[in-house]
Amino acid sequence: MADYREISQEYAQGAIKASVLLNSGAIVICLSQLDEMIQHVGRWSFACAILLYVFGTLFGAVTWVLAFLSTRHVDRKQLGQEETYERADQYMFGGFFSIVVSLLMFLTAALVLAFSLISN
Repeated sequence: MADYREISQEYAQGAIKASVLLNSGAIVICLSQLDEMIQHVGRWSFACAILLYVFGTLFGAVTWVLAFLSTRHVDRKQLGQEETYERADQYMFGGFFSIVVSLLMFLTAALVLAFSLISN
């Protein structure tokens, strides 16, 4: 029989890793092509995209912390140290919000660069 808690944790770990990898990878790619990109997209667009990628990476890391806290509160409930799963759910919803923000920052940064290329 499938352990849905374990499966859910694996999906969450995959999403967090993907979010951090997408955003941090984009930072590395942009910085490795700094001179060329600034000529084509401009300084403001480049700086804006880098900041969005940085905050996307940050939100990915925050998601990991929130997921850890959610798991700990589930464990506390199962050990009888808490009466409900309310705190665990709050951390879980915070983590979901954080991962969505992280991915939206990646998308927004990519769109900033794309529209900047089109307009130049």
